[in-house]
Amino acid sequence: MSVIGWYGPLIDLSEAALHVGDFVQLVVFIHRSTPVEYKLSNGGEVIRTDIKVADDTRSFFSVSLWQKKMAATAIPGDVVLLQNVKLRKFGDSVEATTVQCSSLVCIIHPYETLFSEGVDELTANCRVGLVAKEKLRKVVEWVKGARSTFRNIKWHSDQNHFFRNWKLPEKRMSRDCFSLSEVLCLTESCKVIFDASIGEMFSLPPLIELDEPRKEKLFVSRRLYDEEDFDLAADLICTGCQLCGTPLGLESGSVVDQISAPLYCSKSLNRLHVVSMIYRPFMLYVWDESECIPLLVKNQAAEILFGNIKADKIYSHYSCHKSYSHPNSEAIVESSHSGAPVANSPRAIEKEQRPSNNLYFIWLILLKMLLQQGKNSPLKFEVTVNTSLDRENGRFEMVSSTFPCSSTNRSLDSAHL
Repeated sequence: MSVIGWYGPLIDLSEAALHVGDFVQLVVFIHRSTPVEYKLSNGGEVIRTDIKVADDTRSFFSVSLWQKKMAATAIPGDVVLLQNVKLRKFGDSVEATTVQCSSLVCIIHPYETLFSEGVDELTANCRVGLVAKEKLRKVVEWVKGARSTFRNIKWHSDQNHFFRNWKLPEKRMSRDCFSLSEVLCLTESCKVIFDASIGEMFSLPPLIELDEPRKEKLFVSRRLYDEEDFDLAADLICTGCQLCGTPLGLESGSVVDQISAPLYCSKSLNRLHVVSMIYRPFMLYVWDESECIPLLVKNQAAEILFGNIKADKIYSHYSCHKSYSHPNSEAIVESSHSGAPVANSPRAIEKEQRPSNNLYFIWLILLKMLLQQGKNSPLKFEVTVNTSLDRENGRFEMVSSTFPCSSTNRSLDSAHL
């Protein structure tokens, strides 16, 4: 490989600040890579990959890769040649970014060859120029000397290994608690299982001051029997991440939701949000003979509670029902003058075939049944306890709920659900 096509010099990472705004070439060792998702104003998305690299003059340096194919070849543990990357400055830090003419060439792979072969063997067969080969020698010698510091990179001589830059979710055993008072006494974070009855479902308020009528709407049980309230589904369902249950506020342009939404998804292995319609987080107050506690319920737990009915299906049927119940008034006026039925006029709606079983109504019935306070048998809840949080801010987060078999001495007559 020659230097033909290079738009700038081959430099040490320690000299990056002297070349801000210029194209340079880098021979570096890759520490790790991290994908970052960007949302575009037109609704699309772009995935950028940030890699941390090093050479014999600097232990850590950031490079942003914007091309998918290039990012796929950036494997932690490799020594690579980055060609025609551009240096830029953000505040006090300098980093490199790829452009259309940039490229990444793997020089040494896999990682174990760095230690199974000598420096001369590793550099002798590399098809790079003399300047690049001398730089490669320095990088390899530095990696060999700093081997003990690379604890996050594990290699196997008998198979190719793709390095993981995330942690797999920990599996924790759940402990049984016989009462809510026992749950309240826990001093260590853990998962617990207990039986409790549902008392109330409470919508989480936005970060703004609410007047009294809007405060009343936070209590779901009070809204279920209000014949003039048609917006319960719209208030309990929003755009967000299916996995972590975080509202992203995309459908309404909510500044509060967009600011508070984390950039990474804590439940996704690749840290990217899976965006769809979700159940907005809410508090479910449960009780037994000893205590009453609030459970934070997010999207996946809400789906289980609502009979495995996904939020997007509920919202689709709700929107359809709303269009039937409240047709466009302007369209009705136009149809009355023209004599021809239009899409949203009552005459056109009568001709359309409505869905035979509307999930929106089934969901409303299920909510009413769940919130029949004092009339239902207890449910079995699995809950994550985070002792670093207080009760009203997610100390108890629901994982799942089931209707327990009546193998205990509880009366079957009380099982209305």
